[in-house]
Amino acid sequence: MSEMDVFTYLEAEQQRIQQQLQEFISSYDQMPNEKRFERAALILGEIRRLLEHQKSLVSRISNDDKDTYFLKECLTDRENIVEAMDNLLMSHVDDSDFREGLRQLLRRFDTHLKHYQDKLFVAFRQQLSPQELRNMDSQATDWMLGSAFGSRF
Repeated sequence: MSEMDVFTYLEAEQQRIQQQLQEFISSYDQMPNEKRFERAALILGEIRRLLEHQKSLVSRISNDDKDTYFLKECLTDRENIVEAMDNLLMSHVDDSDFREGLRQLLRRFDTHLKHYQDKLFVAFRQQLSPQELRNMDSQATDWMLGSAFGSRF
């Protein structure tokens, strides 16, 4: 198997998760509470995994002053998203604010991705050597295989 481009993988994962979250929100009223919570926990877990993958990627950027501020801002925003997910999971799925919380999370996740995606990926591509990019592509392949195996078992 050839290695996957790490940036292509992350972009595909982002789009897949956004689509799942949108579909979940649109079918929310037709689901029983147990299914709602199960689905929410699954999707939020996928968001958490994606953010962890991106965080491991972020750690490879150089630490000049501009990048340090930008990365710190990005990581803080991600921590806030994770905190919002944790808080949402503490709500009961039949509470009226749970569905609105999902909508807000989708908007927040989407805004975060749009704000940082191009800037981060451009910075990565510029700062990494060809060997580092190959290593990261190998990591993306591992993530992809881990996700595939994780979803089967």
